Amino acid sequence: MLNALITSGEKTAILTLPSDRFTLQYELAQIGIRKRLTEILINDDEEQDIQIKLFADSDIGNNLAVLFNPTHTLEDANLCAHMVENAQPELQEEIEQNILLGQYTSPQALMEDIRSMSDGLIAVTVNYYCPLQIHMTDEEYGDWVEVDNGYALTNEDAVRELLQQEQARDLNNMAHYFDGSESARAKLISAVWDVEEADGELFGVISTGLREAFSPVEEREWIDELIGQAADGFGEGLEQREIHTDDGDLYVSFWNDGDDYFMENESDFRQRMTDSPHFGNIQME
Repeated sequence: MLNALITSGEKTAILTLPSDRFTLQYELAQIGIRKRLTEILINDDEEQDIQIKLFADSDIGNNLAVLFNPTHTLEDANLCAHMVENAQPELQEEIEQNILLGQYTSPQALMEDIRSMSDGLIAVTVNYYCPLQIHMTDEEYGDWVEVDNGYALTNEDAVRELLQQEQARDLNNMAHYFDGSESARAKLISAVWDVEEADGELFGVISTGLREAFSPVEEREWIDELIGQAADGFGEGLEQREIHTDDGDLYVSFWNDGDDYFMENESDFRQRMTDSPHFGNIQME
């Protein structure tokens, strides 16, 4: 899709975009660049320590390259190239034509249009819920200890902001990781991780956009995928990201190994809340 000619001192490298973030960081390190992708600006000015020139082997790629200027980063270019290359099949032709016709004034406008067009394919949205496990650092002893869910509820906006940041920086919407049956994958459009209050507690919620509803078997596949992502994928990375609070750094996990852990659709979750002895004023969006 895009190539990036990187120059740092006497050393150069040509990176292929899109690529896995870790691959790009490794290739940059080979020419002595230790900065994060978010810190490297698209700038080919010879006075800069790091110079980047974007080019491509196709008209689409070259039209895409001209959207970037020194206000944009290598992370922006990688993400934008990824979104174009991995757009839903039925959207590819329209997106490519828009790029060729110069319909976009910035990579942000292009990515927002892809998101909007993808959302237009969603006919059914199903929410899946799970409990949150909350840890904090002890300011006095430096320990990492499990704390009451109330800390998460108090910092709900900060937790949501972290989730949005983590998903924005990931090349793949969580739906792209799904390795289920062909029929289930064909229905899946998107998966957005968020939090929601219910009965005075904060729960994890994954809003799943579908072309049509899953069958019971397909839904079981998807739930298994979400549990795996909560334990070892997106969730594992998330729980290592601190949220600064007045009481210490807060860490949120969408998974735990307790017998009371669950991942279930909204209907089952509402029933769980109704059956709970703590059931009270449930606030569900």
